Amino acid sequence: MMWAQYLVIWYGNLPEETYFLFYRLIGPWKPVGVAVFLLVFLLPFVALLGAKPKQHPPTVLAVALVSLVGIWLERYLEVVPSINGGAGPAIGVPELGVTLLFAGLFLLSLGWFAARYPMLSPRLATDTLERERH
Repeated sequence: MMWAQYLVIWYGNLPEETYFLFYRLIGPWKPVGVAVFLLVFLLPFVALLGAKPKQHPPTVLAVALVSLVGIWLERYLEVVPSINGGAGPAIGVPELGVTLLFAGLFLLSLGWFAARYPMLSPRLATDTLERERH
């Protein structure tokens, strides 16, 4: 998302809008910006260069989780500097609570959907179990 914002600012030749990006990449927000770059781009890029890591499910899961944390940090970096009055980053109970709330809602909706639309038809599952018994 930050790249997309930068691209619009650069393409539109809007130098007065660059403070938005620079404010997030200097001072107390610089470590978060560097972490976003590492977690969203550099680590997944390097980790998935070869063919073997992409065929190993635990590696793909680890890269996906690292990317998910990086994307969460990117959203944090885009929103929080505008609303915290110039203070540095502080991840506490409100941020983690909202994250857990949305993760719970996601899992609840996934469970609701999976209960109504099973990935395997019950008839096919019954037929397969019957064949395995014989």
